[in-house]
Amino acid sequence: MSDPAEEQDLPAGNSEASERNQLERSLGRIDDDVPYHSLALDVDQGDIWGKIDVVSRRVGEWFNPILVKEARQSLKSRQFVITFFLLLLASCLWTVLGVVLNAPDVYYIPTGDTMIYGYYWVLAVPLIGMVPLAAQRSLAAEIDDHTFEMLVITKLTAMRIVMGKLNSAMLQMLIYFAAVVPCLAFTYLLRGIDLLTIFTLITILFFTALLVTSASLMLATLTANRAGQTLAFVASIAVIIFAEIMCAAFILGEILRLGVKSEEMMFTALFILVGVSCIALFVKVAATRIAPVTENRSTGLRYLMFLQQLIWAGVIGFLMLWYEDRDVVNFGTMVLGGYWLMMGTFMLAESPELSPRVQRGLPSTFAGRALMTWLNPGPGTGFVYAVATGTAGIGVLALFGLLVANADTLTFGMIMIGYLAGYLGIVRLIAMPLCRRFGRSVWLPVGALATVLIFSLMLPTVITVVSTGAPGNVYTPIEAMNWAWTIAKGFDRRLPPTVAFSILATGGLIATLNLALLFREFDYRRIAVPQRVLDDSAAE
Repeated sequence: MSDPAEEQDLPAGNSEASERNQLERSLGRIDDDVPYHSLALDVDQGDIWGKIDVVSRRVGEWFNPILVKEARQSLKSRQFVITFFLLLLASCLWTVLGVVLNAPDVYYIPTGDTMIYGYYWVLAVPLIGMVPLAAQRSLAAEIDDHTFEMLVITKLTAMRIVMGKLNSAMLQMLIYFAAVVPCLAFTYLLRGIDLLTIFTLITILFFTALLVTSASLMLATLTANRAGQTLAFVASIAVIIFAEIMCAAFILGEILRLGVKSEEMMFTALFILVGVSCIALFVKVAATRIAPVTENRSTGLRYLMFLQQLIWAGVIGFLMLWYEDRDVVNFGTMVLGGYWLMMGTFMLAESPELSPRVQRGLPSTFAGRALMTWLNPGPGTGFVYAVATGTAGIGVLALFGLLVANADTLTFGMIMIGYLAGYLGIVRLIAMPLCRRFGRSVWLPVGALATVLIFSLMLPTVITVVSTGAPGNVYTPIEAMNWAWTIAKGFDRRLPPTVAFSILATGGLIATLNLALLFREFDYRRIAVPQRVLDDSAAE
C-alpha cells in the first residue's frame, strides 16, 4: 500500500503522479529495480500499436464469444495441427508425384485436368470428413463434460451457441482452402481446366462440407447419454461416407469429366438452394434441442419445414419443365412422402405438456386456433401437421404433373399419401405407450418406424409362403403392404388404380383412428402474461 505522507507531498496538479499512485494501489508498490512492463502500466497506449490493440479488442468483443473460444481451442488442438500438416504434406507429395507421372507431357500438352483429381481428394477428405466430426465432438463434449450448463446460464441464446460452433468449423474450412487453393491455381497454369470449373468445384465442396457439418451438429444434440452419443457418432460417419460418395460422383464424374455446362450449373444452383434450406433446418433443430424446455421448440421448425416443401415443389416443377418427364414428379412426391414421414416421426417425440411461457404465445381467436394450432408443440399436432402438409404438397405436385405434362401422376400421389398417413399413424400408436413407459426420447419413434418398415417388407412374403408354400413372383393385392415393390410398380406405370385407392383408404382410416386421441392437445388456451414478467421485460 502507498504511504499517505507521500500523497500529501505531491503537487496538486501533478496528474502523472496521481496516476502512479492509483496504479500502486491496484498493482502494489512499484520497485525501481524491477519495474512493471509498459503494457501493464498503460493498456490503452496512445501510439499506433495501442490504437490497433484497442480496435482489435473491440472487434473481438463484437464477435460471437463461442466462435472466439472455439477458434482458440480448435486451432491449437492436436487434431487440427495434424490434419493441417498432413494436408500440406499430401499437397506437396501429389504435386511432385503428378508432375513425375505426367512427364514429359507436362511440358507440352495440358495436364491440369488430371492433376486436379488428386487435389480434389486432398481437399475433400479433411473438409467433408474431419471438420464435421470435430464440430460434432465439440458440441457433444459440452454435454458430456457438463460444461454446457455454464453456457446456458449466460445471455447467449441457443442459436448463438450453435452458430458459434458452426462458424468455428467454417473458419477451419477457410484455412484448409487457403492451403490448397494455390495448388488449384497451379492446375490452371498447367492448362486443360478453366477457372469456372475450379470455382464450381470449390463451391460444391464448401456447401457440401457446410451441410454435413450442420447435420453432425444436429446429431450431437439428439441425445445426452453416452450410448446415444455413440449412435450419433456412427450416424455422422455414415452421413460423411454418403456425402463423400455423392460429391465425388458429381464433381469427378460430371464437372471435371464433362466440364461446366448449362445443366451442371443448373444442378449446382439447385443444390445450393436446397442445401441452404437444409442447413437452416439442421441448425434450428440443434438450437431447439439445447434450448430450455420451457421455450417453444416446435413452431419455428414447422415454419422451416413448410418453407422447405415450397422450395422442393418449386425445384421439382422447374425440373419437370426442363426435362418434360413425369418421373421427375413421381420422384418429387416420393421424396416428399419420405420427408414428412421422417419429420412426423421426430415430432412424435415431443412432449404434450406446454409450459406457461408457451401458452402465453398461443393464438387467442377462433380462426387463429383453427389454423395455427397445428404449429403448437405436441405429438398430436405434429402428426396432423405432417400428414396435412405432406398431403397438400404431394397433391399439388401430382396435379401439376397431370395438368402440365398430361401424365397419370395422381395414382402415384395416392400411394404416397396413403403410405404417409398409414405408416405415421401406426408409428404413433406404437410410440404413445412406449413414451409413457420409458419417457420422451427421439429414438423410440425412430426405432418404431424402422421396425414397421422392415416388417411391412417381410409380412406379405411370410403370408404368401404360409398360404402357398413358396414366395410369389407376381404382384398381388396383398403386396400393397410391401412399400418398396409397390413404389417400384408405380414408377413403372403398372400398378392398378384400385390398389392405389385401397392404400389411400387404409391410410385415411388409420389417420382417422389417430384423430380420436388428439383432444387433450386442443384444451390448451392462451393465458395472460403475469405482471412480474412484464415488469422484468420493461426493466431490461
